[in-house]
Amino acid sequence: MSRPTAPTNGHGSLRGNTPETHVSIDVPLLQRVSSARIAELASELAHEDIATTGPALLELTARRPHDPLGNIDVYMPGRWDTTSDLIFMDTIVHTGRGGEWVGSAAYIEFRPAAPATFLIVGHFTGHEITMHLTGPWGENTAYTPTTSEAGAVVAMWTGGEARFGMHCTDNNEYSIGYIESVQIFQLS
Repeated sequence: MSRPTAPTNGHGSLRGNTPETHVSIDVPLLQRVSSARIAELASELAHEDIATTGPALLELTARRPHDPLGNIDVYMPGRWDTTSDLIFMDTIVHTGRGGEWVGSAAYIEFRPAAPATFLIVGHFTGHEITMHLTGPWGENTAYTPTTSEAGAVVAMWTGGEARFGMHCTDNNEYSIGYIESVQIFQLS
């Protein structure tokens, strides 16, 4: 699935004076990072040539958050937008009190039929957004300087079932990132 690239300002407000107040915002139309670029990112991570062939084993989006092989849930999404097929993610802001934070956090469960080596790809964008992908492998990050640029954060997982998360941070203390999809490819 490809979408036209259209630069927009992703910092629109979703809040009005009352629940009945209609507030419109610009929504980015995201063109995914290419398969060739995903292979480059995976090869850099693994320090060897990695090629993704065929469709993803699992793909989760705002419109398709559940599959027999996995699901995505989000704590306090900024917006779950099925029209644009994007999950708006408020950046994580630490409140300074004992590790407390506010923002959005995505939780992904992956239930493959058998253990193998998998490439996990989180497609995202946002203005000065760093997307974090955390799981049993540790934490990997990727950055987009503008909302018009597509990003992909990648991780390798060798094993069976896994739970992992995604959240975003920025350079402005508060902003919005956008998750377009989470894809998982089986490599071996």
